[in-house]
Amino acid sequence: MPVRKPSEQPQPTISSFFLPSQKTAASKRAASPPYLDLTGELSDGEPPTKKAKWPSTSYGTPEPPVGGMAEWRFTPVSPDKPETSAAPKQRTEAEIAAAKQRREAFKKKLLLENNPFLRNRPVPEPEPMPIEVVDVDSAGEESDQAFKELSEMFSNKAKGKGKAVSAPPRKAKKPPELGPSGEAYTPLENQIRQLKAENPGTLLMVEVGYKYKFFGDDAKVAAKELGMVAFNDRNFLVASIPTHRRDVHLKNLLSKGYRVGIVNQIETAALKKVSDNRSAPFTRKLTHLYTAATYVDSLDSVDDLERYTPPPFLCLVEEETKGVAGDVSVGMITICPSTGDVVWDDFSDTPMRLELETRLVHTRPAELLLPNSGLSDATTKMLQHFTGTSSSDQKTRTEHFGKTMSYVDAFQSVSDFYTDKTKAAVASESFKSGRLMAEVAAFPKRVVIALAHAIRYLSAFSIADAFLETKFFSKFTTRAHMLLAANTLTNLEIYRNETDQTTTGSLLWVLDRTKTKFGARLLRSWIGRPLVDKRVLQERVEAVEEIIASPSEKLATLRGILKKLPDLAKGLCRIQYGQCTPQELAILLPAFHRIAVAFGAVGTPSDVGLKSSLLNEIIFSLPKLKEPISELLAAVSLKHAAEGRKDIMWTDPERYPKIADADMAIQHIEVELEDQLKAIRKLLRIPSLKWSSVAGDDYLVEVKRSENRPIPDHWILHSKTKHFARYLPPTVKQKLDERAQYQERLQAEANTAFSSFLEEISLNHYGVLRDAVNKLAVADCLLSLALVALQDNYVRPTYTDDDTLEIVDGRHPMVESLRPDPFVPNTIMMGGSRPRNKIITGPNMGGKSSCVRMIALIAIMAQIGSYVPAKSVKLGLLDSVLTRMGASDDLARGRSTFMVEMSETSEILQSATQNSLVILDELGRGTSTFDGMAIADAVMQQLVETTKCKTLFITHYPLVASNLESKYPSDVENLHMGYEAETRIDGTRDITFLYRLTPGMATESFGIECGRLAGLPESLLTIAAESAVNLQVQVTDRTRRNRLFKAARLIAESLSRGSLAAASTIQELRAVVKAL
Repeated sequence: MPVRKPSEQPQPTISSFFLPSQKTAASKRAASPPYLDLTGELSDGEPPTKKAKWPSTSYGTPEPPVGGMAEWRFTPVSPDKPETSAAPKQRTEAEIAAAKQRREAFKKKLLLENNPFLRNRPVPEPEPMPIEVVDVDSAGEESDQAFKELSEMFSNKAKGKGKAVSAPPRKAKKPPELGPSGEAYTPLENQIRQLKAENPGTLLMVEVGYKYKFFGDDAKVAAKELGMVAFNDRNFLVASIPTHRRDVHLKNLLSKGYRVGIVNQIETAALKKVSDNRSAPFTRKLTHLYTAATYVDSLDSVDDLERYTPPPFLCLVEEETKGVAGDVSVGMITICPSTGDVVWDDFSDTPMRLELETRLVHTRPAELLLPNSGLSDATTKMLQHFTGTSSSDQKTRTEHFGKTMSYVDAFQSVSDFYTDKTKAAVASESFKSGRLMAEVAAFPKRVVIALAHAIRYLSAFSIADAFLETKFFSKFTTRAHMLLAANTLTNLEIYRNETDQTTTGSLLWVLDRTKTKFGARLLRSWIGRPLVDKRVLQERVEAVEEIIASPSEKLATLRGILKKLPDLAKGLCRIQYGQCTPQELAILLPAFHRIAVAFGAVGTPSDVGLKSSLLNEIIFSLPKLKEPISELLAAVSLKHAAEGRKDIMWTDPERYPKIADADMAIQHIEVELEDQLKAIRKLLRIPSLKWSSVAGDDYLVEVKRSENRPIPDHWILHSKTKHFARYLPPTVKQKLDERAQYQERLQAEANTAFSSFLEEISLNHYGVLRDAVNKLAVADCLLSLALVALQDNYVRPTYTDDDTLEIVDGRHPMVESLRPDPFVPNTIMMGGSRPRNKIITGPNMGGKSSCVRMIALIAIMAQIGSYVPAKSVKLGLLDSVLTRMGASDDLARGRSTFMVEMSETSEILQSATQNSLVILDELGRGTSTFDGMAIADAVMQQLVETTKCKTLFITHYPLVASNLESKYPSDVENLHMGYEAETRIDGTRDITFLYRLTPGMATESFGIECGRLAGLPESLLTIAAESAVNLQVQVTDRTRRNRLFKAARLIAESLSRGSLAAASTIQELRAVVKAL
């Protein structure tokens, strides 16, 4: 056996060639081929010693292997320590031959018997890992024997000294849940299922990419209400709309009475790339929740409904009262989130719930918040009737709350809300001074409970702060205003006509000449609540008169600034809620600035120089806007705000430094991208190369395909055409990802800054801005009434302190405006030395109802502060106008025509006072003739003797009219609508209506003649005329007989009584004989 020289090194093992080569500072290793040559001759020399690969510890010292397998590892040779053996072991010839044989077998197996088809197949390079260095030749048969023993030990458990560690049982993978289509739910579908489970009863609009989608039952609703197509997509029925049409469809759904939730993607693609859930769907959350009452529309909304009645929200609670069965006490709170107006009331109501109906008709709520239980059946039926009889496409939504709070809990909840210091930034001056809390503490208990539930409910929509922004709460009924009942509003067509339920042909339509939406809303309030305070009424009429007569330039300026003003009241509310956009702010601030600089500042209101104190107050308050508006305008760039650029709309970059930091980072990245462009120019040898943009993707490298430029292999091919190819270098892509992240950060900081700016406006300037809007609304209403007064033959009414109502040549304001032919004027005198009660008879279609409506409308117009259509009007102030007109049933509430008639009459008898005007049209016609006559006579006696109000009573009962006039000659006067009747040769009569009130009672109603005018067949009218004659003869004979029987009875009584009693009997007998 040859002896190996000490300089010779042992043959390295095959595994050592798969490890990185060891480098030392002392010497460099000669370059070796990238493959292991196993075909060369085996060198008999000693293989070189292989440096061990050990995982290093944190201190740089190799850490020996630990654990149960350590005893089977080979110990590596450390290059830092000399071997302990004095000399290497010498191998025999047989050992060398055996080693050579093993290498040949390994080579043959590795090369797969030198197969030419498999020889060049690439072998995947294994990952670097610590490999134990084994001296194969020196191991010899001891190694093989040891391996056999080790293998035998692990294959026979009985010989092992330890138990094998058993791995924990692998859990079976849960199969995916299948949907209705038989396919598994996708991550997006599971997300939708979770959102629907978290928001029951809410119709969800889910942002998915560039669309908003409806899923499942919501898609069915969208298809039905919005007229769109719904289709099946895997496990859901789906309908979708473009993102830019969201608000249009949202308002349609809200008007149908739905509660709609907006689900937005709260992360962007740029931020998602660097997040931990890159493979998961976008995170989506419910960001907005709306109902018709809680939705504050954008500033540029053109909805007609918004002009007069921004939909309010109403909450009420009810308690039974002791006494008459069915009577209740009701507490209610009403708020209009769009304008911040809050109205409350506490009232008692009868079983017919007419008081509740009056308030519902006045307020027209779009949403009701009611207790789940505790409401009486009568109240429930009234509310169901109201919600089911909408006069427009707007449907009333009803929400319920659980258990009604006790007064203690409700007061504590309200107190916490109004004493929360964190709300001071968005509250009115009354909130900060504690005035609101003091006012709330004085509310009736039922109102406090309703307010507590309303605050809790609106907090879910993030608009409960609307209760903080008003200077004071207003009560629905006050001593300064007349309350028009629900049937009065309907019968007199105050807000809507009775034909198609629109405003055309209503009193509101006649009087509205306003230029602004907030002015139109105030005018509607004026019309529904006429004044009963003479001093305030005089101020209003004097202001209207001065606007008409004065040539003052200040009034012309006031009229000019109202033109083309946006809805400032709504704009302030959107600022209040943080919903205002930069574009809307760019509209509001210049509008306020135009108002602020219209007039110069003066010391006191009287220094304005006008006669009207009301106009002086308005003009005096407007210059106060100049300082706050100048401050706000100096802070923003209107040009950039109009473009919606929240990041660059600030004139002072240091105002919000985080925006500047994010913008600086973006600029730095863009500079680096330009530097990379220079390097790319050199690489591709294109000095004029510029970045290219395609389909919204920027910073692309565009090259001509025909030039065969040296494009690096790792560049990403973006797109290509016949002549061009566009690439995105990885380094550029990295910079673009960084830029996108900074852009998202910039947008977030810009949004935060803008929200902070809106809070500053609410905190520092809300009071003066809202006061200016209120003053401008009053000015708009006065200017509107002045335009009405300029019409032909409109006069200023005169207000007296007595109970007089005198109208000379009055005309119906709506009929006169709608019809081209002139309206026949009428004169009426009531009160003072004249009878206070007028009974009006006359032929059908003779104009009786139009005449009494004209009288009521002129009285209401006069107490609004408007000029009226007449030659002259003098009136003492009325406290109410009560009407019972028309004939209709109410089956929804279980009331027949006669029951409706009696209920309304009962309400009038309870509500009327000495200063009321009562109109009764054909009372008693819903039952038999004698019952109807009896009821009509009794009601009139009650009004004449007890109530002593002014009454206009239309009837076709001549006996009732004659009896009342004879019984109350100084209080009752009979009038009739004039007519002329002419008899033809054939016996038929023609009737001509004169439409004028004439003293005296009509002898006939001319019903058959009216039927002829209506086009009834002549044969039918002939039969009716014959029947009328026969019936008249029968009634006349019966009356004559009854009077004869009565005369005989009186004669007998006079003979049997004494002289004193006989005298009165004889006087009655004379009256009976005279009637014969």
